[in-house]
Amino acid sequence: MKNRINWLFETKKENILSIYFTAGYPRLNDTVEIIQELEKNGVDLIEIGIPFSDPTADGPTIQRSSEKALKNGMSLTLLFNQLKNIRQSVNIPLVLMG
Repeated sequence: MKNRINWLFETKKENILSIYFTAGYPRLNDTVEIIQELEKNGVDLIEIGIPFSDPTADGPTIQRSSEKALKNGMSLTLLFNQLKNIRQSVNIPLVLMG
């Protein structure tokens, strides 16, 4: 069985829509719903940003979303708990970025 990313790029050669968002932003428990809605609306691949306390390599927008997500209580453990059953409702590739 091929992984979902390889399968996507082999079957859809152009016009791949990839979206990034920060886990836990704008609200702590929005992550799964955001993923489901993005897939429902035609997104091909989702990059989920893991908020970091010192995101100096990121631009100001991602820095602010990370700060807010951390204030909301997002953590790597919580994100994994939110995602543990995601394959029951979402089939597109998901990539964690940290």
